[in-house]
Amino acid sequence: MTTCPDHFKRIHLAACDSTNDYLKRNLARLEADFPLMVSAAVQSAGRGREDREWISSSDLGIYATFGFHLPDKRHLSLLSITSGIAAIDMLHSWTGKVFALKWPNDILAEGKKIAGIICETIIHGDKIICLVGIGININQRPDDFPPELRERAGSLRLLADKKWPVAEGRERLAASMTYWLKKLMQDRGSRIVRRARQLSRSFLGQTISFHHQGQVIVGIFLDIAPDGGLLLGFPGGEKKIFYSGELA
Repeated sequence: MTTCPDHFKRIHLAACDSTNDYLKRNLARLEADFPLMVSAAVQSAGRGREDREWISSSDLGIYATFGFHLPDKRHLSLLSITSGIAAIDMLHSWTGKVFALKWPNDILAEGKKIAGIICETIIHGDKIICLVGIGININQRPDDFPPELRERAGSLRLLADKKWPVAEGRERLAASMTYWLKKLMQDRGSRIVRRARQLSRSFLGQTISFHHQGQVIVGIFLDIAPDGGLLLGFPGGEKKIFYSGELA
């Protein structure tokens, strides 16, 4: 069983419902090809965190799922931020623009969401199957987003005022995922957390609203813990670490 990827094999689809769902439906057949990247030109039912719709217009973005095995469950707590770092480093090296990591793995530029990531895990005994779906807005213009999203959603085209080659972006993303997953599997967690802190510095020390298990929690973003958790501070000096949830 291959764990630490030297490269991802590729499947590119003209269309599918969602790359995560496609890979899950065909897991019995496709797992033998892991590590594998399944991408699509368009998704009819793309989704992000909390099953929210991810707008996946034809050939305007990167819509991809990476399937691979992890060798150890202790790597799971860092998987989300590792994937976010991989996407940001690819975007920065490709465009020269500045991007921020919104814990655990949303990607912002100039305050607008450029990319989102959904991580799913299937565990069978000692086997850990990971599916990391990444959606990146590349060439969308304002009219490509629903009116209710236009103030919050961005794209590389809107950021840099030029059209970008989507196929090149997919290849760059696969290379960056390979690089950072190797760091994760080589127990380089301290480097990953250090990089995540750098990319999250715009949130550090800020009072934030945090959605967790149906509640809205207000606290101060103190740090990212060594195992990837979100460390929040509260009145009276109380501190808590959260491993799931979403910043508002």
